[in-house]
Amino acid sequence: MYRFLSVGSFFITHLIFISSVIGQEDIGKRLSNALSTRNFERGYLNSNQYQYVPGEHIFYKVYLLVNDLPSIYSRNLYIEWYDQDGRYLQRQVLPTVMGMAAGDFLIPATYIGQRIYAKLFTVAMRQANDVPVIVSSFIVNQSGQQLLAPAVGPDGLKIRVQPEGGTWVAGIPSILTIRTENGNQVPLGMNCRILNSKGELVSMVSTAPHGFAQVEVTPDDPGTYFIQVELPDGTWKQQPLPEVQPGGITLRADPSNFSFIIQRTANVPSLQQEVSLLLFKGNELFANTTLSLEQKLRVKGRFNTDSLSAGFYRLIWQDKQQQVLGQRVLYLHPPKEERLILNTDTLSFDKKGLNVFTIKSTDTTFTSLSVAITDAAYEEVNPEKNIYQLKGWDVFKEYPAQMNLATKWLEDQQYRLFDQWLQSQDLWLPSLKGEAKEGISSPMPSIERGYITINGKVENLGERKTKKAGAMNLIIATKEDEKDLTQAELASDGSFSVQDLFYYDSITVYLQPNGVSLSDQNKISLRTNFLPAQRDQFLNVPALVPLPAADSMALLQKKYAADKKILDSLLASTTLQEVVVNTRVKSRIEQMDEKFTTGLFTSDGIKFDIAGDNFANMQPNVFSYLQGRVAGLQISLQTFGRPSLTWRGDQVAVFLNEVQLTDPATLNNIPMSDVAYIKIFRPPFFGAYMGGSGGAIAVYTRRGDEGGIYDVTGLQKIKLEGYARPTSWESTVLNPDDKKKPVKDIRKTLYWNASIPLDKEVNQYVIRFNNNDVTTRYRLIAEGFNKEGRLIRYERVIEQQ
Repeated sequence: MYRFLSVGSFFITHLIFISSVIGQEDIGKRLSNALSTRNFERGYLNSNQYQYVPGEHIFYKVYLLVNDLPSIYSRNLYIEWYDQDGRYLQRQVLPTVMGMAAGDFLIPATYIGQRIYAKLFTVAMRQANDVPVIVSSFIVNQSGQQLLAPAVGPDGLKIRVQPEGGTWVAGIPSILTIRTENGNQVPLGMNCRILNSKGELVSMVSTAPHGFAQVEVTPDDPGTYFIQVELPDGTWKQQPLPEVQPGGITLRADPSNFSFIIQRTANVPSLQQEVSLLLFKGNELFANTTLSLEQKLRVKGRFNTDSLSAGFYRLIWQDKQQQVLGQRVLYLHPPKEERLILNTDTLSFDKKGLNVFTIKSTDTTFTSLSVAITDAAYEEVNPEKNIYQLKGWDVFKEYPAQMNLATKWLEDQQYRLFDQWLQSQDLWLPSLKGEAKEGISSPMPSIERGYITINGKVENLGERKTKKAGAMNLIIATKEDEKDLTQAELASDGSFSVQDLFYYDSITVYLQPNGVSLSDQNKISLRTNFLPAQRDQFLNVPALVPLPAADSMALLQKKYAADKKILDSLLASTTLQEVVVNTRVKSRIEQMDEKFTTGLFTSDGIKFDIAGDNFANMQPNVFSYLQGRVAGLQISLQTFGRPSLTWRGDQVAVFLNEVQLTDPATLNNIPMSDVAYIKIFRPPFFGAYMGGSGGAIAVYTRRGDEGGIYDVTGLQKIKLEGYARPTSWESTVLNPDDKKKPVKDIRKTLYWNASIPLDKEVNQYVIRFNNNDVTTRYRLIAEGFNKEGRLIRYERVIEQQ
């Protein structure tokens, strides 16, 4: 269908080419199914810093993506924490909103390890096939301990050699990508040599300094070639290379412009003289065309990338019988652009000096960021994690090494080095030969519709009592002894369910069928939809060995740990002078605000005491009560369904007990008699994960001391796990004006905010923070993504001019 010139090139559009090969569309669909088993939900954990000391909080934010968009699949995120030997420490369950979650982990003050690991997963990730475990590691600096690090010796040496596309054919030049690493997956720079089947030297190359290299080799004859690697003692370790085929088809690709060269040997059968190319991003087929090799041994071409988005692409080629011949992974580099601009309006390196920075977005779509400002005297680069793991998680077979180095090459536009790094990783190549012919049915994980679901069952209740009761009464009590009553319909077998609950820490559930007494035979079982914790499991982590010599940075980290320990001891033993405090009686509305609000919800807002307003109980719902009461807040009520809530033309975020609601209509079902307090925040409200540019409405329901006290004497009770309660970063920071703490302030994180929303209307955010007593250089790292799934990472070191 095309005519090719021997020295010319042609262009393939991004649209799918309708091929004349019978069943070509079927093979595309089957390959899409095969690839979809990996291209599902992925996660990234972003933290305030990477190095800590015992007793410090690790503050973090998690992003979940599906097909480069915020995930809609998961409401519950699981994070398991492990010590430096891989032993289980603790599990946290976090609620997610529009693919994001934020939390913190307190490193025990008695912790003695120098590493802590966090493994994150969701139900959707568990259901997907063969997805690599997502693990982030953190360094814990210990005073008085010899510094440890992953072993860098050749023990457990692994040598990986991959011909380009996976096919090595006699008589055709091929690029071999070599990777050398030890059993800890630490890259090793080593001298290598290639030998042919006769033991003759063909080529030499070194994998220094990054542990990988590429070399072009043209095998003269089929058979087994070998690679030898020189060990530190001068001996050579040898292993065979992939078998050289006597004939076949190879493909060379240039990632800078997505051009390629297809070449065959003269002895290729006629069925392999027509090659089909399929270009995938994730499991989506972008290009599909057929090339003829009947008259030519070598054909050149290029994909038109004008309409392709940045990211990883998989190029697959096959013969006339739909036999997969090879695969090549390419990365389309994003255009160089600044999507964030930082202005240092007020810059101070004085002790407790006030700094005012403004961060601006040039993006036209909504963006959610997390921002950390730390002491730049400490190296905060973690080589084991990076935001780019979100892109192409379906490509890598295991966690890719040296992610930060690869990211730097991208930022510096060193695309050739990045491509070499990419080909040196262990890439996931599905066994498409069988899959393409037989087809694959890979069920997609189900969407979690609500947060916490309680499922229960009463044993041996009997048909008569079940019918008489009709419902199970559940009194849910929190740690603060606040109690709420809810009912669940009893099924004929005694089972019942309560859906879409939300609570922190844990609850105690008291149970009693409505109007029916229970006997010893009527045992009640209860469980939530949370995955069960497996506290006896271990995590495979790198082995740590003492560092042979401590460099200046390591000594600095150790000194920080020792100083922090001494200062914490001084703070604990300080005797405070008597202070006379003059106070005033707080108004009822101030008392309500102090009682109900936490964190960002304590900021200034318009307050309504519903519990003390008799008029409120006469209204059908919250939105009817608020209509016309707040200038600028537009509320349009519908007879049925979702109300329209806007402020400055943007959607208003709605919260119930400080949990953001995806559907504000949920409040229509809550009677005003159950509401105690309402607080309105003018735009923008930065406590919202998304939509904060339109302000927010926060509704708080009554607690035990506002009514609803229930007698639970003699009722069966069961304790259930809830979400990990977040700690406000501000609450862990020393107040710079607090004269009662005369100790040296050497905190490393000076600012952390897990939720900064920016859009075209409110495209800037003002950051205010105070310096500690020692910092002379600041490091600001902003990470996040916009609603289109475009990743953002901005890093800058700020010094005194």
